[in-house]
Amino acid sequence: MKALNLLLTAILTLATGALFASKQITFHGQIETLDGGYRKGMVVIDRADGSTDSLAITANGKFKITVEENSRVHLTFKQDGYITKVVEVNTVNSFPKFKDETDRTVRFDVQLWPQSPSNDLAFAAPVGHITFTKGSGLMKVHYDHTLVTLAQENVTASR
Repeated sequence: MKALNLLLTAILTLATGALFASKQITFHGQIETLDGGYRKGMVVIDRADGSTDSLAITANGKFKITVEENSRVHLTFKQDGYITKVVEVNTVNSFPKFKDETDRTVRFDVQLWPQSPSNDLAFAAPVGHITFTKGSGLMKVHYDHTLVTLAQENVTASR
């Protein structure tokens, strides 16, 4: 009888955990460069709660990142000799699109641009914004590839 109670408690605990488990979306793709090559690199994941993780990119440039539902993260793609790119991901409203538990993946590639010889180029803001529309959950992507020189950025910031 004691074993049966223990088994029922374990099953109930697992079922409750599955019911209240948060949903996740997997973002995956490759980092490539303008010369068509794939590079090792790093992705830094900055979450809205202030936590940060990093992920090494494999030699073939592939990455895979899991993001919780109803969250916002900044994915910073870094590689020596290339301009750092930031992609903002907002998974609020995403789940009408992903009705099937096994279909929660989004693929996107990141193309890195060579850094200038003086290492003074940066993007003015995140280069990409991935969001989902309310109601339908359809994915929207917005790009901004505005480059600034770090010297100009520092002068503007100091005014």
